[in-house]
Amino acid sequence: MVRIYLSIGSNRASREYNISQAINLLGQVNININRISSLYQTNARENIRILGMLCPLRIKQNKYLNCVVEADTNYTPQTLLGNIQSIEKTLGRTRITGLKNLPRTIDIDILFYNGNIIHQHMLEIPHPRLHLRDFVLVPFCEIAPDFVHPVFRKTMRQLSENISNKGVRVWQRQILKTSV
Repeated sequence: MVRIYLSIGSNRASREYNISQAINLLGQVNININRISSLYQTNARENIRILGMLCPLRIKQNKYLNCVVEADTNYTPQTLLGNIQSIEKTLGRTRITGLKNLPRTIDIDILFYNGNIIHQHMLEIPHPRLHLRDFVLVPFCEIAPDFVHPVFRKTMRQLSENISNKGVRVWQRQILKTSV
């Protein structure tokens, strides 16, 4: 078994339901959930990105709910990614090539796969921007503050000290109930 960490977020429709369903579906495809952080609410990114360029187009977006999940699996990173993308599609996630920061029913990112460093087409682990994201670091610190980032060689707690977390607030302290 391999220890993995995933970030899960939603800002469309019933956000809590979407996250709960994603966690249930992860369990159904043999991703064994160990711990789930509280749900945190954050503002959506205001700017849409088109092919990596900042676009002046602004879309009114709901606030996000986010959490971090610790789990175990026997999947290779590529199979794990395929299962995650299948779950996202099942829950109504639509990807538009070249557009980033659009509203979404569900977003599941692989943050870590053991302590492995993976650079492949369409798969980069650890997640390349997690150290910049308050909506990832705050919930991560709740469940595994001493986990060491294999690239930066710093704990999640140390990385979180370098960001402003003023926009992150606990939305629901209790752990989500799942049917897994």
